[in-house]
Amino acid sequence: MYRLKKDPLELFAHDAHPELPLDPDVVQPGVYKWPPHFTPAFLLIVFIGGCLGAAARYWVALQLPTSNSSWPTATLFVNLVGAFLLGLLLEGLTRLGDDKGARRNVRLGVGTGFMGAFTTYSTFAVEVDMLIRHQQMAVAAWYTVVSVCGGIILSTLGIWIAATHHKQREVSK
Repeated sequence: MYRLKKDPLELFAHDAHPELPLDPDVVQPGVYKWPPHFTPAFLLIVFIGGCLGAAARYWVALQLPTSNSSWPTATLFVNLVGAFLLGLLLEGLTRLGDDKGARRNVRLGVGTGFMGAFTTYSTFAVEVDMLIRHQQMAVAAWYTVVSVCGGIILSTLGIWIAATHHKQREVSK
């Protein structure tokens, strides 16, 4: 039986991209034992953001009702808007500086909490299954393609807009 002879964290010590900031959620030996967002204050920030995000998703679902055999408009809307906003938010925060203080609070509250609860890929999966069960194969296929490809495109667009905005701010200084 094979056993690790090294500390498991040492396996991930190599940084293939030193030009990028470290993931603030990864345990850093010698700095802290647990990820910092496990503190009660950060858990509360995520909780509050999650409550607001879930309420916003529920409100969107009320505005865009869907039957079991038609295009799931509300879920598509929240997932595509969420992908765009998350790309915009995370790229913008990364370009502003280290993940500390207010930037970390915004990332955890808005990114992890609000956007994590606002977007819903579990509902997306259930809706694809429901479409298939109602013999709506073409709708299920197109919904899957639009959701996944649209999410990639819109998150990339959000990243690009934040990066471009940051570059323009740097030039105008």
